[in-house]
Amino acid sequence: MSPANANINDAPAWAAWIGIIVVVLGVYLTAAHGTELLKNVVMEGQASIDIEGFQHDCPEYELREEGITLAMCKQATYNADSFLLSQPDWFRTSQLVFMTVGTVFAFASIFIGVGLMEYRKWALKAAVAVVAGLLLIDVAGFFAIVSSGPLLRQMYLWITLMWFFIHGTLLAAIMAGIHEEHSNRRILNVNQE
Repeated sequence: MSPANANINDAPAWAAWIGIIVVVLGVYLTAAHGTELLKNVVMEGQASIDIEGFQHDCPEYELREEGITLAMCKQATYNADSFLLSQPDWFRTSQLVFMTVGTVFAFASIFIGVGLMEYRKWALKAAVAVVAGLLLIDVAGFFAIVSSGPLLRQMYLWITLMWFFIHGTLLAAIMAGIHEEHSNRRILNVNQE
């Protein structure tokens, strides 16, 4: 039976486990990249510090509705200001590109993970391509973050490094599983001759 038509019981354990991990991480990374993408789309413009006569817009009814204090509302504005003031001109554009591509790749990885669980032959190649793509996004993001400045490094560096190591480990595991599969086929072919 060829791997393209194999049923779930014929799938090697490594493919099923990696498939589960890819699905879970794909869901999480899609949400993380999507949230970061939305943050960069929404947080555009001028910092409140640069606006003459800026007043915090924290209506009492919104404070009650959100369950926060006026000080917490002001702190949220200061956090947004820190983000806007500390990013170089090119950083927002790079983040938009990385997060858009990352969201698409992460979303695709969910379906690829399901394909791995069912041990579809196309899923093996697709998993290598997508995880390698996510690893490249991590590397590019790392260089952008390191070049940006101390506040943005504080916000983004550790999470980017974490994803880099997750994707690197996942890619190594997929490659090891593929190598094992090829070795097993060679042994089977030698034994049949």
